[in-house]
Amino acid sequence: MRAGVRDRNVSGTLSAAREQIMSSIGNVCSAAVLHVRRDGNVVGEFGFGRRTPKGAAATPDSIFDIASLTKLFVGSAFLSLVDKRAVALDDPVAGVIAELAGADTRRSCITFRQLLTHTSGLPAHVSFREEHGARAVIERVCATPLASAPGTGIVYSDLGFMLVGEAVARLAGQPLEDAIAALVTVPIGAADAAYHPSPFQHNRIVCTERDGWRKRLLCGEVHDENSWAMGGVGGHAGMFATAHDIAELGEMYRLSGCVALRYVLMRPTAHEATREQVSGVDERRGLAWALKSGTDHSCGARMSWNSFGHTGFTGSSLWVDPDNRLTVAFLTNRVYFSRDPEPIRRLRAAVHDAVFADIAHGSDRAS
Repeated sequence: MRAGVRDRNVSGTLSAAREQIMSSIGNVCSAAVLHVRRDGNVVGEFGFGRRTPKGAAATPDSIFDIASLTKLFVGSAFLSLVDKRAVALDDPVAGVIAELAGADTRRSCITFRQLLTHTSGLPAHVSFREEHGARAVIERVCATPLASAPGTGIVYSDLGFMLVGEAVARLAGQPLEDAIAALVTVPIGAADAAYHPSPFQHNRIVCTERDGWRKRLLCGEVHDENSWAMGGVGGHAGMFATAHDIAELGEMYRLSGCVALRYVLMRPTAHEATREQVSGVDERRGLAWALKSGTDHSCGARMSWNSFGHTGFTGSSLWVDPDNRLTVAFLTNRVYFSRDPEPIRRLRAAVHDAVFADIAHGSDRAS
């Protein structure tokens, strides 16, 4: 793989996709970056809008709060520990996080596979924003009643990934942010992906929203309130990254765990992560990954059935189509204008379909 090699004809490409994004600036989001690869080559990377209301223009190296795309990095770190035989997918979570077990005996049966597929029975969301520190939040998660029996249905749960993050830290014997760097971001070359952006990165950070609870415009400060209560480091949210970083993660899975002729994940592990583990009404899940489940989807109608990806509440997304050798990282700050999910859902679908249209017209083939 030639990681991130630019197409010689990158200038002027992806015109239909760019038009879709430009029309969204000022109403759906105030900033966005699109990064597209085919066969591992960059066929287009563009910035749109401004990083802050009166700040510099967004550029391809702008850094975004990626919200739930954090789950992909945390899930990848866990899978790396599986490869190292520190843990197994079907091990009980309580074997690592003993405080999860309680009077409800079903809790002792929850497995890591169930956390990674959102079938643990934990509720979708509980506000812990008044807590102080990660330890207090994890204690609350472990005491939260199950919403259903483990393994009986899919409920997308931030709480489950808070536990995955805690398990990664305990199994790796180091803070979660250090474990993510050692196991994932450094091996794949995602240089800007981290929980706490450094002072040297702050001039590249895109703001999220003017938070009514914290009474300020958030820029370089995690948007997710539960992650904020955890000190900005949660298994479910908290990381910042560029579109290039996100694409590197997607490419690693597209190439069966390989980066620059080196396996970050073992080939069977990477395949297991992106195959269907569970399915429900209009929903299919891998391990940490969402899988395409219909034509009315955030990745649009034209990506193949084997496509896998994820979205984030702030307006981030990553989709990988292995059949068409395509990786699309699309980052926005859609919460700047509204938390209404419908405008960003429509925009994501339109952008991904437009990328396909551009490539189909023949002007955006990788060299």
